[in-house]
Amino acid sequence: MLTSMTRLCSALLEAVLLISRSLLFWIAARKLRAATSRSKPAVREHEDTRPEPAIRALQATPEVLRAMVQELRRVLDEDESHRQVHRHLARFERKFAKYGLRTIAQLPVDQLRRALFDFEALVRNWSSPGLADLRSRMAVVLADRSSAASVWIAANTMPPPGRPAAESMGSRLARNAGAAFRPGAPRGPRHLGMSRFELGDGFHSTSAPA
Repeated sequence: MLTSMTRLCSALLEAVLLISRSLLFWIAARKLRAATSRSKPAVREHEDTRPEPAIRALQATPEVLRAMVQELRRVLDEDESHRQVHRHLARFERKFAKYGLRTIAQLPVDQLRRALFDFEALVRNWSSPGLADLRSRMAVVLADRSSAASVWIAANTMPPPGRPAAESMGSRLARNAGAAFRPGAPRGPRHLGMSRFELGDGFHSTSAPA
């Protein structure tokens, strides 16, 4: 009698443990699904901050995407020198054939700009719908990403609270030029702080994050 009761208790304990284990697995899976569903709206919210033309430029049917890939490969293969002369576009074509429109969204801004420059220099006849469509998409996304990069630069070059802003180049030039023409002030190019080439060119490049 005691042995039967022991066996019955052992069977009941195993059943309880099995049910508890299954219940714990179900609770863990439900928490994981809830965490995943909560993270998805954040991605949509980030994407919705883009302008509507930029969002549409990154959406295409498989047929439209295939046409763009084939037309771009065709113009590059028309002459064996095209891939050497327009190497930025050739590099873009390889990535575009592999990753599709994600290439336009993820390629560094500087590389995308150079690829578009090569594209417009190579193609003279834009009657092909695939080529014209791809060029338009690249230009729209490049404009959007360049604008976002400009905002990033402006926000990260502002001085922190309590620290005075750095003197601009124009202010330094005006101050140095005024000092050079004051009576008794020494004259000479060494007091201007800029070379003749920089003064004549007036161009200063600013690198932007991709």
